Amino acid sequence: MRVLKSVLVAAGVLGLTCPAISQSDNPPQTSDGYRLVDPENLIILTLETGEVVIELNDDFAPGHAEQIRQFVRDGIYDRQRFYRVIDGFVAQGGLENEQRIAVYPTIQNENDRAISDADFAPLGNADLFAPEVGHIGGFAVARDEELDREWLLHCPGALALARDADPDSGSTEFYIVLAPQRYLDRNLTVFGRVLSGMQYVQKLKRGDRAVASGVIQAPEKGDQMLSVKLAADILEDERPVWEVMQTPSEQWEARKTQARVRDDPFFYRKPPEVLDVCSIEVPAREVK
Repeated sequence: MRVLKSVLVAAGVLGLTCPAISQSDNPPQTSDGYRLVDPENLIILTLETGEVVIELNDDFAPGHAEQIRQFVRDGIYDRQRFYRVIDGFVAQGGLENEQRIAVYPTIQNENDRAISDADFAPLGNADLFAPEVGHIGGFAVARDEELDREWLLHCPGALALARDADPDSGSTEFYIVLAPQRYLDRNLTVFGRVLSGMQYVQKLKRGDRAVASGVIQAPEKGDQMLSVKLAADILEDERPVWEVMQTPSEQWEARKTQARVRDDPFFYRKPPEVLDVCSIEVPAREVK
């Protein structure tokens, strides 16, 4: 089990025959401001309680996205469990046993990158943890021009991989963020986010943080992942198709304004016109 004293991360390499389209490669757009999610970046995680849809980010973390695709295709997560779930923190799943994990390669961290020329939609107000925050391709991002770095954020629904103390010791174990954990930003590699199904992640059986850093103790067992699949590997006529609102776009700016400016008469004491980057979610929808 990879755990960093209640913190986490992970990774990979391994070649694939079908490279995915990067979020910055101008994916197909709809007339109402949404972009199509590449099926090579779309993971369908089936729990007993429901289906969780995840988009990988091979733009910020190409090595991690590539390895997780291979692990999913190899079926290593099928019937495995979320074995470390801490309320208000994270849900961690994978192989758990160190001997099983050891046969898989570790990867160099992809915690941040040089500031890119990707379309960045600023949030529009100050942030507690970074000089500037906003969104790229629907993912919450922070930037520091002085450092010339940008990185993905530990907002609810963020997907990252667990590691040991060595920043490059990530392997197979992943986690989903249950509540904002911004102090982990740039220390662990975020490489995806949940588009749909967080209500099922929030239903996962909890461990006790004070006992074994939240690992669920025998005879109890964590909830099982019935299957984990890539949309690209599902027959085309059965394959789920998802779209994400473009950021930037007129629709996204309107959504931020609606969340920031609260003019409803209910607010007889008007809240300040500020947003927390982790409190506003970029919409995603399934195309039926």
